[in-house]
Amino acid sequence: LVLGDISDDGSPETIRSALSLIADAGLTAWVVPGNHDTAQRGDAIDTAAGPIGACTVLPRAAQRPGPGMVLVGTGLESTDGGQTCTAVQLADVAGCAEGLLLWAGHYPLLSQQARLRVAGLRYPGDLLNLQHARQAAERFAGPIVVLHGHLHTAVTRRAGRILQLGCPAVVEWPHAWMDVTVETSGGEARVRASTRPIVGEWSTCERNTQLAEPEQSWQFGHGHWHAVPDSAVPSGSAARA
Repeated sequence: LVLGDISDDGSPETIRSALSLIADAGLTAWVVPGNHDTAQRGDAIDTAAGPIGACTVLPRAAQRPGPGMVLVGTGLESTDGGQTCTAVQLADVAGCAEGLLLWAGHYPLLSQQARLRVAGLRYPGDLLNLQHARQAAERFAGPIVVLHGHLHTAVTRRAGRILQLGCPAVVEWPHAWMDVTVETSGGEARVRASTRPIVGEWSTCERNTQLAEPEQSWQFGHGHWHAVPDSAVPSGSAARA
């Protein structure tokens, strides 16, 4: 999953170059736009990804990455060069079969403004239609896992049926990606998330943006998510992001 801000200024050439490298590596990618990607035009991701067969822009259609799982993503629109954004192309998930919903977007659905400010970190802003976007996701009847970027911070939040995982930045410390495994078995759901630093000589830590534990394990039951030891639940059907 590529969670946006592939470019700095929304250049289709830059976006196409990055997605081509992903395709050349033999990876199948699901892509959503970030606020920087919408700086010039809202469909920059679609334009760039069109010729690249290994890359699918998520707002086009829901995906089925594994048994009992539905994957959707949001588009973005901006009227001020990407400074602020509205979520668009929100999937209608009310009619999806029971299981687990993976909601991928550049922005979080649960605001993390208070958490980041307490930690002394800058907050880049929420969706202009944050509540509308959250309500769209919550039309799904089962457990929901939200994966997002934007904050340049590894940070987790849960609220009712939503478990939200904020992924760290590749371009800033800790220069990492997030390995997420989602498992479903017998009507239950479990998520494991690990922060994976990229090997190389990068910047040092000037501000701690790793607010979540680098290894997390969650299980859904009785209408909410709770943390569990990693060996507490047997494996079932899995999809990895």
